[in-house]
Order: sequence, then C-alpha cells, then structure tokens
Amino acid sequence: MNEKVLIVEDQFIEANDLRLMLEKAGYRVCGIARSVPQAQELIRQDKPDLVLLDIFLKGRQTGIDLAHELREQHIAFIYLSANSSQDVLTAAKATQPYGFLVKPFRERDVLATLEIARFRHENSLESHLRRETALRKELAQLQASGGTPEQRLLQAGIALQPYVPFEYLSVSFRRNGEVRHLRDYRRIGFNEYQELGATELGNIAGLPADELEKLLSAQPWETPALFNGADFTREQRNVPLMQQLAKSFHLQSSFVYPFTLHNGHICILHFYSKLPDAFQQPHTEICHRQRDLLAELAESSAGAAPEREGTPAARKAPPAKVFNGIVGNSHLLLKVFDHLSQAAPIDTSILILGESGTGKERIADCIHQLSPRRNKPLVKVNCAALPATLIESELFGHEKGAFTGAMDRRIGKFEQAHEGTVFLDEIGEMPVELQAKLLRVLQEREIERLGSRAPIKINVRFIAATNRNLEKEVAEGRFRLDLYYRLNVFPLTLPSLRDRAEDIPLLVQHFIDVFNNKTGKRIQGVSDKVMAQLQQYHWPGNIRELEHMIERGMLLNRGPLIEEIMLPGNPRPPEPVQSTTNILPDSRVKTIHENERDHILSVLKKCNGRVWGAGGAAELLQIPPTTLHSKMKKLGIRKEHLS
Repeated sequence: MNEKVLIVEDQFIEANDLRLMLEKAGYRVCGIARSVPQAQELIRQDKPDLVLLDIFLKGRQTGIDLAHELREQHIAFIYLSANSSQDVLTAAKATQPYGFLVKPFRERDVLATLEIARFRHENSLESHLRRETALRKELAQLQASGGTPEQRLLQAGIALQPYVPFEYLSVSFRRNGEVRHLRDYRRIGFNEYQELGATELGNIAGLPADELEKLLSAQPWETPALFNGADFTREQRNVPLMQQLAKSFHLQSSFVYPFTLHNGHICILHFYSKLPDAFQQPHTEICHRQRDLLAELAESSAGAAPEREGTPAARKAPPAKVFNGIVGNSHLLLKVFDHLSQAAPIDTSILILGESGTGKERIADCIHQLSPRRNKPLVKVNCAALPATLIESELFGHEKGAFTGAMDRRIGKFEQAHEGTVFLDEIGEMPVELQAKLLRVLQEREIERLGSRAPIKINVRFIAATNRNLEKEVAEGRFRLDLYYRLNVFPLTLPSLRDRAEDIPLLVQHFIDVFNNKTGKRIQGVSDKVMAQLQQYHWPGNIRELEHMIERGMLLNRGPLIEEIMLPGNPRPPEPVQSTTNILPDSRVKTIHENERDHILSVLKKCNGRVWGAGGAAELLQIPPTTLHSKMKKLGIRKEHLS
C-alpha cells in the first residue's frame, strides 16, 4: 500500500492521531493542513490520492469549499465531522464525498472507511472514463451519419443527455455580433424530443413573431455559465428569453455553453432543467472535453436557415421494450431512466432507494434486462420475508446434515445466480450478523455453504433495494457502514407518486387497460371529478396504492366511466387557500400541516415563487432554503400552485 493521504484538520491532537493510525496501516501521510489555503498549497506540491477533510477549519473557508476543488481535480475525499447541523450535512453531501468519519475516531472505522473510499473512487474513475469514451465515439459517428445538420445536432443533444441532463435545449449561432436562432428541442419522453422552431415557440408563448425574434436575438453570453436557484431567477431579469421559456415550460435552472467553431462563428447551446439545482461545474468540463466534436457537428448548421418548421417528435430508439411496464414521462421519472441506462451496462452494485410502492422491483428487472447478464438468472430475495433463522441457508445454501432438518444438500440463492444477478429487496431488514457475511461475498466473490469449509467462487452482480434511510440505520448501529458504502456505488432514488402527479393520468389509463384485459370489462376511463381527487391525494402507498384503488373502483363500477373512488383519509388540498382562518367552510378545524402549507404558500406568493436568495421565501420565514424546499416537497407544494 503506497497511497498518499493529506489530512486537513485544525486540531493538532486529532490530526496527529490520524497520522499515526494511517502510517501504522501503511499509508503515506503527505502533510497536515490547518486551513484551506495550506491544504491548497500541499495539494499543488504533492497531489494526494485521498484527503481526510474536516468541515470546520481555521479561516473563512470551510472544508466544503475545498471539497468542490477536490471534486474538480478527481481527488477522493472523506469528511471528518463532529456533531453538525442538518443544513451543514446537506451541504456536505451535495459535494458527493466518498465517506464520513465522525469524531472521536476509532482506528478500525478509519481504515475501513479509507478502504471503501479507495474502492468507490477507482470504480467511479473507471466508469467515468468508459462512459466518456463511449460519448466521444457516438459523437464521432454522428459526423459521418446521414440526415440534415439539425438532425445531427439533435442526436448530439440526445447523446449528451446522460452527461448534461436537460428537459429543454436551445441552439443558436452568433456571427458578427448577430444571433440567429436555429431550433429548440423539448424532451417529451425517454429518447423522445419535440423540435420547436420560431413558429411553434411563438404559439406556445403567445408572442407575435417580431417580439419573439427580438427575444431570440438577445443572448449576451460569451463564456459558459451555470444558473441554479436564485442565479436563474436573477438572470431572467437580464435575459427576457429565459423568463419566457421558464414560464412556458416550468424550467428552474440552466447551463449555457457558447463555443467557437472553426469558421469563427459561435454556437450557443443552452440547456434547461425543471430541477432547481440541475447543473454543476462538471457539466462544463464534459462539454469542454467534447468541444472539438461538437464544433464539427455544429459547423454545417451555422450558415444555413432551418430546413423546416414544426417537425414531428423525433425518437432515437423506441423505449417500450427497454422500460416495459414502467409508465410515465415526468421529468423525475425520465431522470431515473437516464441513470438506469447509464448504470445497467456496467457491472457494478446498484442501491435502489425509494418509498414503498414506488416500483423498486420493476426497476431491478430493467437493470438486469439492460445488462450483459440479461440471458442469465435474475434471483430475487426478499430479506424482510425470510425468518432470521433461515435467511443464511437461503442465501448460502447448506450441506446435508449441516443442522437439524437438513436432509439433503441445498443450493443457495447466490450460487443459483452464478453469472447472473441477485436482487436483495428490503436490504435494510437484514440482520446485522449476516451483513458481515454479505460484505465478504461482495469483496471476495465467494461463498461457503453451511456445513462446508470449501469456498465456492461466484460471479454475481448485486442490486439491493430499501425504503429505509440507511444513513440513519448506520448511525443507530443497525446497518454496517462498510456494507452501506459497498452497496452504494451507484444509488438510484425513485420519486414518490406525489412528486410526479403529472404521471397519474397515464398510470390510471394503464391500470384500467390491464384490468379490462383481466376481467373482460370495458371501462373507458375516470370522470374529471375522480381524476381531480386522484391528483390531489398524497399517495402514501404510491403506485401500488393507486393500482389497488383503480382495481377496486372498476369492480364496483357499472358504467363506462369510474364516477366514484374511495380515498382513505383526507386528500391533499387541491389549491392554495387564501383565507388565514383556521376553520374550513365545512366547519372542520384545519390540521397543523394544512396551516403550515397555507402559510408557506402565502409567503411564496409574496416572493413570486422565489425560495432562495435575498428577498426569497426562506429569508422571510427565517429558515434555510434547503429546509423550506424539503417542507414544500413534503406538503405537496408545486410551482403550479403559485400561479
């Protein structure tokens, strides 16, 4: 072992203890820094392989500030922290560290966390290089492909989608100071985009042609720029085009990338997202590394007028067979599809997170079908359904006579899945004593049947899923930290149904079609009243609950439309309530959550929907923006409620 480690810690005793632990284990400590400037100097002098980074340091800059630089330089880092507030931890997690160490340090925890960080960093770099190589190959092939220049630019945007995720892409050119808008592309499904020219944009925005042309020609950017949160809101005041697009398509952040072509013209790619914090510095770096190929693709489009207006929706590949049975096209679900398609072909562990009923098992099926192991077994294990006394035998198998009742040899789930995939559902329910054995399987790729001393090599890909907060489980001693980081190489978080309510009509029709085929009924749909109720309900059981509710409604229904639906409890309020009184029209007393929701809505309306920055709702409410964003999510407050 010869890895170089930099310790960034302003407490001498703790830093020295860490140094002794690391040197004893064979690591090389290349220095100890007490502040960010000292750390920056040591990094320049002797680039470390890994940094142990305290969050709070001497001086004005924190470890979180340094973490952004380390991420840009592809240096792995682990945070050192004592008791920190939730806001600090949220900001720290946003930098995507390779682990956390909580003070006071135990030697075995330090060494285990370092080993996990090294493993994750190596996998991350390997995956990153493989993906960018594939991207360059795809962009190079587009240059030689047929089709119009506009079609090639669209395909380039689709190729960039997994690396620079967007819901809307605008393409323009600047020549001799004058901007010519080429075309916009709006994402309407997985690998499905609607092409929009000036005519379509004018119709959607409700603007006359001359006014729209004026907006399109006012694009001042000379260098790449990222606009998230308050920055996006501020930039809209300077660039009315951004304001118009944000209003028309519910966009909340953007990334503009101008680059010079070989002929001296400038191509402006402007990516937009419906998420408030979608774009980061690595997106700029990815575009920089592909700039030569993007310039070649854009070169032939710079001088010509668009061939046609109002082209039909364009597809790269039909998604039906890839994500069979997963219904919806909301931006949150499409983001899951993007991540899934990136991770599935790479033979790495995936941890699927999400509430009960969000479709974790179906996502695991898709990962297996998109992987090179698709023709091998997919073995599913529900860790919550197996008794603790049987789960070890189920997973590892046993020899005849290994325990009372073992009348013959049994092949375990891991061995059955050889060369295929194991899906460990509800991994958070696995007993702690068995977690250590699972960790060994992940590390060594070998098992031992109960009653046997002969190890058996296995070649298995692991997918795990849970609806629990595993970080909390780790903190409370119910889940091993080292196992968590081994499984968490590629986390995939599924959105709840309440966060993708725009998918409810598609899901309702899908379930009606399924049950019509099963029962022979001819239900056509649901009434407007029922659909409104479904979209206002908070769906604690998510998609599974919706499926059961539609099935029940169809069984009780006699006409062509479902006119009544039985919803448990109180649905989410459909619209913001203007009155500040605590009594509803039906004389029912409002709940605490309803009062809190109404108050937040009234403040957001005062701030024109702004959450972040000076004059934003978070400042008026005197709470951190991240806390307000979480409350809005929990209470079902969406942007359309503010209009």
